[in-house]
Amino acid sequence: MVTVSVKQLVFAIEEADAFKLPDMNRGTRYLYERIYGRLSEGRDVRLSEVDFGSFEVDDIDSIRELYSETLEENVRKADSLAHILQNIPPHTAVSAFV
Repeated sequence: MVTVSVKQLVFAIEEADAFKLPDMNRGTRYLYERIYGRLSEGRDVRLSEVDFGSFEVDDIDSIRELYSETLEENVRKADSLAHILQNIPPHTAVSAFV
């Protein structure tokens, strides 16, 4: 049987380092904030709104690497943890206060 200490879990979450994106150049940051950010929120991005002078072809490869190596991996880890926690069967316990 798997047991989880909620206190230890909360403590570990509170003590975990904040997520920080890797350093990005101007073009990659533009793509991340103006294109990826909007698409990930389910918002539309129109071609007429894209400033093609704000990034280069290499920046597209950089954002692809950022997604596959960092963002996608963190989502996978978070989903895995959520799945584990959701599938732990409840355990009935009795507390006695004296």
